[in-house]
Amino acid sequence: MATVYPSAKLRLIVRLDEFGNTSSLAEAPKKTTKNLNGVKDERAALQVVNDPAAPTGVKRYLLLPKGQTSAQPATAYQRSSDGYTFDVTVVPKTLSVGLNGIRSANTLKAQFRFIDLPIDPRVVRACAVEAFLGTVSERAFLAGIEGTNKPQGPGTDGLPINVLEDTYTDPMGQQRSNSRFLGWVDDWDIDWGEDGEAYVNISCRDNTSLMIQQDMAYNLHLDMSKPIDEAVALYLSHYPQFQGLSVQYVPGNVPIPILKPLLQGTAYRPRLGPVASKAGGAQHKMTVWDYLTDIMGAIGHIIRVDGTIIILQLPRTLMTRSAVRRPEDPFKGRTLTTGETFDYRRFIYGKNVQSQKISRKFATGTPQNIEVRAYNTDNKTLLVERFPLPADRIKYVIPGNAQPDTKWQEIRVYGIKDKATLKTVAQSYYESQGRNELTVQITTKDLWTYGGSNDDPDILDMREGDTFEVLVSRENVDEASTVTKVENSLSKQEQNALFMQNLGMSKDFAAAYAKAYTNAGFITQFRLKSLNLDWNIDDGIGVTVHGVNYVEVRLDKKQAPGDEPADFTSAPPPTHVNNQ
Repeated sequence: MATVYPSAKLRLIVRLDEFGNTSSLAEAPKKTTKNLNGVKDERAALQVVNDPAAPTGVKRYLLLPKGQTSAQPATAYQRSSDGYTFDVTVVPKTLSVGLNGIRSANTLKAQFRFIDLPIDPRVVRACAVEAFLGTVSERAFLAGIEGTNKPQGPGTDGLPINVLEDTYTDPMGQQRSNSRFLGWVDDWDIDWGEDGEAYVNISCRDNTSLMIQQDMAYNLHLDMSKPIDEAVALYLSHYPQFQGLSVQYVPGNVPIPILKPLLQGTAYRPRLGPVASKAGGAQHKMTVWDYLTDIMGAIGHIIRVDGTIIILQLPRTLMTRSAVRRPEDPFKGRTLTTGETFDYRRFIYGKNVQSQKISRKFATGTPQNIEVRAYNTDNKTLLVERFPLPADRIKYVIPGNAQPDTKWQEIRVYGIKDKATLKTVAQSYYESQGRNELTVQITTKDLWTYGGSNDDPDILDMREGDTFEVLVSRENVDEASTVTKVENSLSKQEQNALFMQNLGMSKDFAAAYAKAYTNAGFITQFRLKSLNLDWNIDDGIGVTVHGVNYVEVRLDKKQAPGDEPADFTSAPPPTHVNNQ
């Protein structure tokens, strides 16, 4: 196995302040998006086109400046023509990337020497950042130490040869990227230490921050007659700073919802939009991100950002067994020299895991049955949907002879008139609590999963929702860790009972536990919830993988005789309700 060294670099795209010299700036659109007095404005600064860079069979809408026909999108990550934007590459001292799950923006924290970019942040209007993390060969590492530089050219700029490349070719011949983060600098601090050395610390968020920082324009709304992916793309086209972003509905092999038949006429009505804020009513303001997340939540969907792609999907398509592999994931399974093959990334305690923690939440993580209620103002009826179906409902059981109970959590939503959509919302609530019941946390110093090599850092390519397996090595049991011995001892029911009795447990308890353990069918496959990559120039890299359990999809089951109807015009409230 060839020796490689973990390496990182930052590409900072710095926009200098023009300090009032606006004559050199590109001309703004003739019509502006007004968001103070609710004046109707139909202008769109961008055009919506099919993304030519989308994988085969994937439909994706790309936002481009009007008149641009190039297949390469104009993004914020390039030089401008007015002479105020430049990109600079630096090698950080420390770098930490956080893939924070589907509900939060991804983040980056980095530190580099002030002498590597000695500029005052007071002259910087804005700064975009692209972070790269990967490996360099031993040969390139040593040559860079000796002072050998790369040739001058695009993306190189004569940097030392041991500085990480933007892309590389893996052992399978695939062209892969070392880019791990795209986003914007929120905080730029310069810290002078007692030793006289100065360092720059930056904190960043991904492209979600573009939509968080933009107040939405009143009377500008989603088109309720178009599929939601196209409607979102057309809505974002009214804001010029979103150029280069694209919108995609996942997965691509299912019908894409249209808002009009799902929502009531009084909810997000076409050509109406949110009510304009009044004087002194700043609390009524809404950002573009707030508006889009509200719309998606109303129909049981989520919206998230992956690089420059805005993804719309149902939560269960990310965290269930029926989810499909990402088309752009370079990991395609592995075949070992022994002939064993497996489809998903593997972490094996005793092999490629530094530490491991598996936990179960009994208070907040345990799923509860969900009842969702919505009042339909169109026909003056109350719609009620419950999830799961009766055969799958969770019963609340405690130690002793107390009678089991069926607990419910009541959720009240507004604007929904479609019963199937209300059922989808109920399932989304159920699964959002259920998938946090079982969690696993793994730390490792490797950049590759089991069966891989250091020139194939597949862990760095993981994204939220990717499947991975958590196993325990059973080799060399006599020399293995305590965890491995326990795992091996509890493989058969008879051995289980004897093992527990040898530990001093009663015979009845040992037999009951052994039966429960043998019949449990423990989960070994998890979905990636979040990923933390911590690199520093002295100690290399540390990886922390956070996984959550699968959530089974039961929505598509046919209702059995005796199931309650979907429309409860005068349904009584359930018992043990937790109102929200």
